[in-house]
Formats: sequence, structure tokens, C-alpha cells
Amino acid sequence: MSWIDPKSDPKMQRSQLKGWAKWLNKQRIGLILGPLLFVVVFVLPTPQSMLDAVHAIEMADPENPIDLPDRAPQLALGTLMWVLVWWVTECVPLGVAALVPPLIFSMAGILSWNTALTSFTNPIIWIFIAGFVLAATFRKWELDRRIAIRLGSVYKGSNPMVAAFFVAALPVFILTLTGSITASTSVVFPFLIAYLSMTGAKAGGKYSEACMLVLAQAATAGAMLFLISTAPNLIAKSTVEEFSSYTETVTFLQWLVVGTPHAIIGLFVTWFVVFRVLKPEEKLNKVDKRKMCDVCDQLGRMSTGEKVVLGLLVLAISLWIIPAAVKAVAAGNPDIQGLADDLGKIMPEAMPAVLVILLAGVIRIKREPLLRWEELAKGVDWNVIFLFGGGIALGLGLEASGFADWLAGQIAGSLGNDPSAWLIFAVSCLLGFVLSYAASNTAAALIACPIAASLAIGAEVSYIPPIIGAALACSISSAIPSTTPPMAIVYSSGYVKIWTMFKVGIVSDFIRLAALIAMGPFLIEFVF
Repeated sequence: MSWIDPKSDPKMQRSQLKGWAKWLNKQRIGLILGPLLFVVVFVLPTPQSMLDAVHAIEMADPENPIDLPDRAPQLALGTLMWVLVWWVTECVPLGVAALVPPLIFSMAGILSWNTALTSFTNPIIWIFIAGFVLAATFRKWELDRRIAIRLGSVYKGSNPMVAAFFVAALPVFILTLTGSITASTSVVFPFLIAYLSMTGAKAGGKYSEACMLVLAQAATAGAMLFLISTAPNLIAKSTVEEFSSYTETVTFLQWLVVGTPHAIIGLFVTWFVVFRVLKPEEKLNKVDKRKMCDVCDQLGRMSTGEKVVLGLLVLAISLWIIPAAVKAVAAGNPDIQGLADDLGKIMPEAMPAVLVILLAGVIRIKREPLLRWEELAKGVDWNVIFLFGGGIALGLGLEASGFADWLAGQIAGSLGNDPSAWLIFAVSCLLGFVLSYAASNTAAALIACPIAASLAIGAEVSYIPPIIGAALACSISSAIPSTTPPMAIVYSSGYVKIWTMFKVGIVSDFIRLAALIAMGPFLIEFVF
């Protein structure tokens, strides 16, 4: 590509400008801009406040002092900006970009190699894998087609927006009652793909893209329902217990009363925003009812394989529900609290996930495995697995480097001498919301909840509302795949463009954040 010659004729100039514009696309700009921002942030003079944060981290345990680089917070901030640019511009596969945090943090001594790399085997990763395995079994034994036909028959009208609500939004929202938004999305995901193929919707069309986004957005809204729906909720509970020395806690019922209104608002707001922003070209739902009946007749009665796959799904959902149900009962019956605690240890969310993977490879139907190893490996989207593992490593690095403590100090200093309880709550929500764009919602909650508690204690107000507000805000962000598992799952479908996800997510996220800041303090004060 030659430089533009100002003396050349206008036609040649226009041709050369078009050539440069074609070469300087979003991917090439992102590929260069990410590392460039990292270098710029790293070489800037280190503020004294950052040095103090590093020293505080190093001397947190005088008997076992930690040796951190003086520029550790700057290095963490630079890494954050690098990865964000690569994720948004998609200049490299998202899973490849996710390898940047563990590489930099481990080489700099902020995290050990063991800590950084085990982020990619975090228990939540296994729920991802189990979801992909379940989807693969449904596809192989064609149970997804049968269920898609049933779902497509629920709504009898021809409005595509309403059809998307009944097929994509409502099923996953209801399934979040099982206690896992990741598993719920994974269950509905193959049904929705089968339904879209039945309608004749194009994989690259706006309607199929809208349905996928509705699915993920509804799942993120459902994350606010139950205490065990997503990891940030449990992180909020543990933070309250830690800061109160286990004299206070957040019960299942208390969270339900606080979270339900926000979940319902999120469900309808996101569904409405997706279709108003995308404006799909389809005016009518193109489901051919006669064709669906014909296909249903062709499928006939459920095969043994379909029944086994359905049984595997029911088993997984049951095992996800049982510990939560026992915990709920234990809240009013202390006699079974020991049983609830034991079940929580024996049957965490990862346990049913591992069991699903094992049974899918072990069970045989007429000598045919439920899922062959090749089918299992091919069914897992490893790009998404690496993406989420890198998000967890990024969150750990932001905390271990002192960046999180430095950020808390800067926020506290900007609030003045006597901030109100509402201001502390609003800032805590905003902090959790912003951090969840930089890392996974789990990693963001690990950083935001303790900072929210520290801000409240410093202002001499109750720390329970800011902690809960920060955790709820961590589950709102939905503009990029790394923020929460449902967004990563639907992105893996190939139906969703990341720029479309970003546009829709930004609009719906800010509406939901405003609702949380406006309503949250009153709900939490009423409950606690």
C-alpha cells in the first residue's frame, strides 16, 4: 500500500483512500490499539496512590509479605484495556485474547502460574461444558426438533416478536428457577436453533439474531431471581457474612423479595429493547403449522434415545434444584441446616455438570453411545471456554495487583466527607456494572462486593444494601460475550454479531441499571 501522492489526480486519490480505508478495518486497528494502550498506560508515571495500594497489598500479612512490582496496578489496568479492545474488535479469536491476562499477570509475578491457569478449570467452566454436551445429545437424537415443535405450537398467532418471547425468553426465564442461568441457557439454546430452522429464519438474518439475544438477555434477567441463580448472588451473601463476622446473612427468601422485581423488569425491558433496536425485517412469523404437524407425525413416538436424553436433562435439573430447595426449607427449619450445608458441599453446581458429561459417554443405546467422544469434543465450543476462563483470570489479577484497592480509594475520595447511603448504593451499583464489562460477572462481583462494603463502612452506613446492589449490577451487563455465560453461549451459535450484541446490550443495560439504582434501596430497606 503506497502513501497518497497529493499531486496525483483526484480519481487516483479517491482510489488510494479507498484502499487505505479497506486496509485499516476494525480488526487491524484493534490488533494494534490493544497492545499500544497497554504500553502507554504502563510507561506513564506511577501515582503515589497506586504505590500506596501496592504497599498495602504487600504488607497485608506481615508474616508472609508479598513482593509485587511497583507498577502492578498500572500493568493490570493496561492488561484490562488491551483485552477489552481485542474482545470488542474481534481482531483475534476471543479465546486467544483471553490468554493475555494469565500470561502477563504470571510473568509479572502478580499471580502464580498455577492460580492463573487454573482459572480455565474453574467449576463454572464445567457447567459450560455440560451445557454444550447436553445440546449435542439433543441434536444427535433429534429431541431438540420435537421440543422445538412443541414450543412453536404454544403461541398460535403470527407476530414474530411475541413468538420470540414464548420460544426464547419465557422458557429460559422459567428455567433459571433451577438455580443456574448457564445451565438454563444451555438447555433452551438447542431448542431455539431447531425452532429457527423450522421457521426458515436465516442464520445471518435479524430475526434469528434477535431471538438469540432475547434468549441470553432473558437469562441474565433471571439471574436476579434466586440466591443460587448465579455466582455474584452467592458472593454477595458470603461478603455480608465475612464483614459481619457471620452475625448477619442474606437468606434465600430475602434475596427472592429483592431480586424478583428487578428480574421481571429485566425480562420485559430486554425483550422490548432487542426488537426495537434490531427491527427485524420479518413482518410475520413464518412457521408453517402444517409442516410442523407433518414433522411431528414423522417423528412418531419418542425413541429410547430421546427418552434417555430427556432423563439426563431431568436428572441434571433435579440435582441443581435439590440443594437450593433444602436450603430454602432450612431457612425456616434450623434442624436440617446441617443437611443443607452437606448437600451444598457434596452437590455444588459443578457436580451435576460432571455427572452429565460422564453419563453421556458411558450410557449406550443398542450399542451406540449416547455421545461418542468425537461428538462430545466437537460439540464443545472451546473458544467460549477459554474466553470465560480468561475473564476469571483477569478479575483475579485486578484484585491481586492492588488495582481494586486503589480504585476503591479513588472512589471514596471523590464522594466527599459525608456521602449519603443512597450515594454509596448508587456508586456500588455503578462499580459492579462497569467492572463486569472488564471481566466476567463472577470476577466483577469478587472485586466489587468487598469494595462496596469498605465504602459503606467508611461512610458509616449499612454495608448490606451496597453489597447486594453491587452483586445485582454485576448481572446486568450484556454487551459483550465475556460478561456473563448466557451471552457467551449465544455468541457461540454464530447467529449473533458482536457489534449488534453491544448496541442492544448498552441500551438495555443502562435502563436496568437505572431501575436498580432507583428501586434497590427501598426494596432492600424494606426486607432488611
